[in-house]
Amino acid sequence: MLPFLLPIGVFSAVGYVLGHRAAKKAADSEEPIGSKELRVEIVRDHVFSDESLILATEEVPLDNRFGDRVLSSDNEFSRAATVALDIDRSTEVSSSWRSGFGKVFSSEISGELSRSLGVKIGSQIHRRIRLNFSVSPHKQVIYRVVWRQESRRGEFEIMVNGKRRFRVPYLITYGLSHSVESIEDMSMLHPSAGSARDVVSSGDEGGKPADGGVTQ
Repeated sequence: MLPFLLPIGVFSAVGYVLGHRAAKKAADSEEPIGSKELRVEIVRDHVFSDESLILATEEVPLDNRFGDRVLSSDNEFSRAATVALDIDRSTEVSSSWRSGFGKVFSSEISGELSRSLGVKIGSQIHRRIRLNFSVSPHKQVIYRVVWRQESRRGEFEIMVNGKRRFRVPYLITYGLSHSVESIEDMSMLHPSAGSARDVVSSGDEGGKPADGGVTQ
């Protein structure tokens, strides 16, 4: 039986070698993410909207209804916010995200937005401000400090290896600013009590209402 066993062994060895080569070739063709030939190009950033979002509010009531002099109050406020990027994975890119494109897209988009907006994704912003509020005699005022972040919603058009195009929606929140509003009478907080007087300022300028005021 030896003459028959030898060809069988030879054929088995040849089959193993050929099968190993075919498997290696198939595996190499399925690894575009780790290959050096991967080229990712951002074709365009479609900006849908730029908005200002309210992050938090803080209120300081000043009651000087029974006073005959200007009432003032020194206040200090602090707030922290994170530069955050959210990429929508529920779109056509979801399957490619699972296969490995996601990390590449996230890196490219983060870098592009960091350059264009002058921010660092994932970083924290800290602000500390000092404000002096005042109210005239026989008046009652509520001062409200409003903290805001900027947001941008858009969609990146990305080309991979000069052939495949992907559209990747994103939302980024960044920056930290404040404004000051004043409401002349606490009763104005209720809808049935008439209209309220608001004074709004941006950045670090503060606002100055008709009765009393706010300074920094």
